[in-house]
Amino acid sequence: MPVRSRRRNLAGAVLAVTAVVAVSTGCGDGRPAFCDDLARAADMDALSAALRAQDLDRARTAAREFSDLADGAPEDLRPDMQDLAGAVSEIVDLLSAERNAMPGAGHEGQGDAAVVERQRDELNERLDDLAVTSSRVERWASRECGLDLD
Repeated sequence: MPVRSRRRNLAGAVLAVTAVVAVSTGCGDGRPAFCDDLARAADMDALSAALRAQDLDRARTAAREFSDLADGAPEDLRPDMQDLAGAVSEIVDLLSAERNAMPGAGHEGQGDAAVVERQRDELNERLDDLAVTSSRVERWASRECGLDLD
């Protein structure tokens, strides 16, 4: 698969995983405290912008923030949020590895194209499962917080 096409697949994966946290309404009183955290911190525009700009340092920071959010999720939601956060981190790591494996990137010897290809394939195989996970998070946010995640 050409590099540009693979990058589009990864970009699509990032959007699919992070779309779950695009919040359109806020939480109100009487809802779990996490609803407020989700409404405040779940905007993944920073991650998307960093990836579009190929600013992997900013992308790593945004991925860590998402991971922190996931770690603070209620017990019944935490595993799904952590799965999504882990996928976001994997995507950022994969993009970094791709950059290092590219000839002429100034990082020769730091990345192995075959390893990067295998990691990409493994991540792409998980996209359907991640979509199911995203749906569960969306349902939880709607039911518990009155949030519309899309």
